[in-house]
Amino acid sequence: MFHQEFELGRQRAVDLRTEVERNRLEARLHKAQHKEEGSLSEQISPPPKGLFSRSAAFATALFR
Repeated sequence: MFHQEFELGRQRAVDLRTEVERNRLEARLHKAQHKEEGSLSEQISPPPKGLFSRSAAFATALFR
């Protein structure tokens, strides 16, 4: 009896791992598909906030 429960538990763990891997693959494919469909401006990430504020401060200092 114990051996049967152990085998069922092992099979369930294998099934869960397989399902998780399949879900991860589907998520990656979905993300890649949407990334290709987006416009160029959506694909380019914005500059870090610190870089923008430093550039703005530098430009302001130049015109004083």
